[in-house]
Amino acid sequence: MLSKKFRAYLVFDSKVYFQEPMVLFFALIFPAAMYLAFGMLFGDSTYGSARNSYYDEYTASFLGIILLNTALFNIAPSLVVYKELGFFRRLMVTPLSINSIVFSTLVKAFIIFILGMVEVFFLGWLMFDRIIPEYPLQVIFGLAISAFSLFAFGFMLGSLFKRSNSVFSASVLIFQPMLFLSGATIPLETFNQLFLMIAQVIPMYHVVELLRLSWSGQLYSEAAIVPVVVSVVIGVICIFVANRTFEKSAV
Repeated sequence: MLSKKFRAYLVFDSKVYFQEPMVLFFALIFPAAMYLAFGMLFGDSTYGSARNSYYDEYTASFLGIILLNTALFNIAPSLVVYKELGFFRRLMVTPLSINSIVFSTLVKAFIIFILGMVEVFFLGWLMFDRIIPEYPLQVIFGLAISAFSLFAFGFMLGSLFKRSNSVFSASVLIFQPMLFLSGATIPLETFNQLFLMIAQVIPMYHVVELLRLSWSGQLYSEAAIVPVVVSVVIGVICIFVANRTFEKSAV
């Protein structure tokens, strides 16, 4: 059962978050608007040798985009804003621990993600008359691994910066290649060989591959080994870096 102090902090943290229109835009409005626009333009297209529909090929991708937006425009900026306010310094003389702050940040991030996921599923129902993925357990497992990787990346980013304008600028710069070179919105087949090679080293590329394999029921296949391993390794590395740098940057 959550303590009163933790619940109070979670409520306070959520209120601060929902008062930031730019953050809400990137977390909730932007992915839904892109999904709607691309669905209206390419909803009748098919993709790959399996001739997947737009819904089957890109709904999973947009769930990944919501995770990415939550990591870059929620987790990372929230941590840095509280550093600027000296919140973590004052926290050291209170009963609320750093672990509680981390857990609260994760709870808030998952709430934001669930809201975005409901938006995408609702739009998918309106445009394609479909809402439930065929392999829900695999999708849940794939989302858990993807969230671990991207949310850990967000914590690492938040641990490396001390100014909110700096972390927001970094998030915007990181977001662009993560979005367009991951295949989440534009098919990678449209890029030349150089960009395809660059895409291989982008964490979001492996998250998108993982989510698409989960969506199509291939999470336990050989094809999923590389994206699963890479996503987990990235998450572990980011957590290690965040643990080493966060406390120093928070004081």
